[in-house]
Amino acid sequence: MTRRVSAAFCAAVLLAAAALATTVRPVSLETLTQQASTVVEARAMESWSAWDDQQHLIFTYTKLQVSKALKGAPGHTITVKQLGGSARGFTQKVSGVRHFIPGEETVLFLTPSDAHDGSMAVVGLMQGQFRVHRSSAGEATVTNGMPDVQQLSNGRVMQYSGDHMSLNDLEQRVKGANLK
Repeated sequence: MTRRVSAAFCAAVLLAAAALATTVRPVSLETLTQQASTVVEARAMESWSAWDDQQHLIFTYTKLQVSKALKGAPGHTITVKQLGGSARGFTQKVSGVRHFIPGEETVLFLTPSDAHDGSMAVVGLMQGQFRVHRSSAGEATVTNGMPDVQQLSNGRVMQYSGDHMSLNDLEQRVKGANLK
């Protein structure tokens, strides 16, 4: 009897853990480019969180300084709005949403947010948000993977590791997708 209870308990824990993950259907860099109105290389400057008007959801806003526009004509700074954050003693976490760290370099695939307040939203959750990593030799690579995200591929659910490539390769692929 205790084995059945233990097995049932373990199954319930595993199902609960799986429910906390986000599952995405991976899209190509070219599709992200086509879906985005703006693609930029930028550096996070500052972030703040606030409740929505109905006091149901917390959003985090991040002001970023644009260093290079790969698609569109953004200003020198943009504000990105993301679900989740901490405000007035409450925290909302959203699997698949990675908030920015001040000073971090990023490549973003963006579209105007539904709020029509001038803020931008990341296309495809974390898929449209690439962190830039620089080696000691100055070589830049990008990745959009993050933990607690799964992908649906060929009818199977598996860990989403994201795309990994050089920043130059990403820039060339975005350029190529813009020509189509």
